[in-house]
Amino acid sequence: MSHDDHGRPPVLIIVNTRSHPWREKAINFEQLVELAYPGQPPTDQDTITVRYSRGHDGHGSGSLTAGRSVNVKNGMVFDVVRTSRS
Repeated sequence: MSHDDHGRPPVLIIVNTRSHPWREKAINFEQLVELAYPGQPPTDQDTITVRYSRGHDGHGSGSLTAGRSVNVKNGMVFDVVRTSRS
């Protein structure tokens, strides 16, 4: 799943070990959850943790929460973990 951003060439990002082409300058929490778990929206029982690495200087690694975004670069790695409460 890639999004058009005025002809910007895609970069490859890694989400849970899978490569995805991405055309937008940034990606948000909700887009990452959809890439990691396509067609499986979170429920009230789920906790989602998003961490990233290999980002831009000064923001090379960190985490995202709902509603937040980060600028992407080629080869950036995202780990999206879904934990369900029983």
